[in-house]
Amino acid sequence: MKQVKICPECNAEYFAHIEKCADCGVVLLLPEENQKVQEEKKRLREKPLEQGVVVSEGELKWMQELQDVLLDSGVASAVTADDGCNKGCCGNTCRLQVSSEDVEKAKDRVEQYYAEVHPEIQASNELASSGKCPACGSAVDADAVECPDCGLILVIAEK
Repeated sequence: MKQVKICPECNAEYFAHIEKCADCGVVLLLPEENQKVQEEKKRLREKPLEQGVVVSEGELKWMQELQDVLLDSGVASAVTADDGCNKGCCGNTCRLQVSSEDVEKAKDRVEQYYAEVHPEIQASNELASSGKCPACGSAVDADAVECPDCGLILVIAEK
């Protein structure tokens, strides 16, 4: 029997000499390693949360994605939602909860993941903090409300 490796994210099988999943980009594991990882994820997913603290709110799909990220980082979490009308029109807001001792680790990991998914935000913040327009790179004054070159609104004023 040939040795294979398995992607712990999508469960795709690869030849043993391959190191990373072509789809997920994660390091492949031997079957016994993958089984241990999946068992640990299941344990964390089913672990009851004492005094759960909300670390994020949003749509179910996004909260489940963040929960998977936290589980991969060893943080037990749960996704909860209020009861809606069950017709699909109310758009229930879901909450991602962790235990009180994992709040900081969870928030840091969620922020890190968001930066991985949206690297353009970090680049925009770096440009803005250096006195440049995030859209066109032109120099802007620190108190400018919009970019003089491209017209990008830099400050949103609440009334």
